Amino acid sequence: MKALLVDDEQHVRHAIQLLGHWDDLGIDILLEAADGNEAIEAITAHQPEIILSDMRMPGKDGMALLEWISAHAPHCKVIVISGYDDFELVRHAIRHGGMDYLLKPVEADELNASLMKAVKSWEEEHTLRAESTKQSIVVNRMRPHYQDRLLTELAIGRGNTSAHIQRLQEELNLPCLIPMCCVAVTSLSHLDADCLAKYRSQPDLLVFSVLNICAEMMRTPTEGVTFRQLNQPDEIVLFHWGALSSLTRILDSINDGLEQTIQRRLHFGVSTCENYPAGISGAYLDASSKLWRRNTIGTRRRIHSTLESSSRNKGQRLTAFEEPMRIAALSCHAASVTDTVTEWLEPFTKLEVIGAEQLQQWMQELEWMLSRWLDDAEGQFSPEEESAEDQFPPFAELPFDPEGLLSFPLLRSLLEQRLLAAGKALTAQRHADPDPMREIARYMETHYQEDLSLQQIAARFYLSREYISRKFKQQFGLNWSEYLGKLRINNAKLLLQNPSLRVAKVSEMVGFQDEKYFSKVFKKIEGMTPAEYRKTILQRGS
Repeated sequence: MKALLVDDEQHVRHAIQLLGHWDDLGIDILLEAADGNEAIEAITAHQPEIILSDMRMPGKDGMALLEWISAHAPHCKVIVISGYDDFELVRHAIRHGGMDYLLKPVEADELNASLMKAVKSWEEEHTLRAESTKQSIVVNRMRPHYQDRLLTELAIGRGNTSAHIQRLQEELNLPCLIPMCCVAVTSLSHLDADCLAKYRSQPDLLVFSVLNICAEMMRTPTEGVTFRQLNQPDEIVLFHWGALSSLTRILDSINDGLEQTIQRRLHFGVSTCENYPAGISGAYLDASSKLWRRNTIGTRRRIHSTLESSSRNKGQRLTAFEEPMRIAALSCHAASVTDTVTEWLEPFTKLEVIGAEQLQQWMQELEWMLSRWLDDAEGQFSPEEESAEDQFPPFAELPFDPEGLLSFPLLRSLLEQRLLAAGKALTAQRHADPDPMREIARYMETHYQEDLSLQQIAARFYLSREYISRKFKQQFGLNWSEYLGKLRINNAKLLLQNPSLRVAKVSEMVGFQDEKYFSKVFKKIEGMTPAEYRKTILQRGS
């Protein structure tokens, strides 16, 4: 804590220094000023908590100084020490925030009692200010989530009451009269795996990037709003109060911005214009259907205003071919797996229309089949409750190319790799009683500095993502990503003991691509930032 002594007489400042119990009061820095102008410079530069000032000084006197402090540094605690027992001076001091008015020559007990009162008052107010700031931060952080929740409820048909619409209007400053609305929906799961991999450690960064660009192009609430559909976290929704033609222009601008930011363009499903708010939920479902039923082969347009795919392919389920795939997987023979996958896939290569929802269904069926095979082979187990983060990566990876279209080579390769992996795992279970989770942990311990993902681990150890998530947590009490995070932080703690290594370099050496994200994870686990940890360790060693 800092204190500033303001008096034009140096011997008075020296006497006050000798009388004060500064260390006992927690004041470790004493500043001096000979008049009000010097005091203002010191306050601006050093921001002292306590100020002791004379009233009669040449230049800017104590009265003018108190007026300046009241306007520019109101949190400072001011004690006036004056040689004048003048009612007007006392009143002026009180009016402008002075806590005490002491007469010269000041007594030590009187001075220290005033100082103690000032320090205690400042600390109490500082605690209240800190708590108020913390509450403001929480409110500001929660506000976007609250707004997203209000808009999500409206989109799914639970928020069209007059009270809900009133809250939306007040919270988002929406126009009083919105006669019509059209809706656009996009999903980040329609991006290719290479793009999603760049944001694997910070999936929210991708969401925020897309949301910010959408909001920037929408410009103001009088034009429309953008939000994250909280029931489908990979989904971004736009409500537009104008015509469909103007929404199309906005979406084109959004894709131009995305091209520059994430080097990709997104696909959007758009609805017809409907009455607001009654028609919102129907328009949302319409736009979502058009996105997921877009044709993923042969069409390169990004804005989908019609239902493009046919529902007749829905009968072609992956599970209908489950037994041939299981037998091929158990053979552990690459050629047999390739032949089986080709046999199943061949009819689809001749189609002109395959919807995005069909691809999603196949991927879900694949994970379900592999997980069930492994569970059946192992026997009964007692499943633990798992979070969505434990079960799935941040966004599902579908076999899309950078244009957001189906890649048959990617789909074929994905199926072959997963079936071969499952076959090897099933064969190993029949001939031995290995500890695959321990093997995964050992692999992570030697490859923690690499950009690991659950999908990569699953492919390497011939297991499904869901199986690894469940068994790893059962065995270690942590999901695999938490285990990897602690492993990286423990190694980072060792490296931070070397003062020659910059924090950014340590972050890179333990597998974090982003220094800010590294610091965030480090503080979450250790309760302090990497820099604070290094300082603590070096101080202990000195």
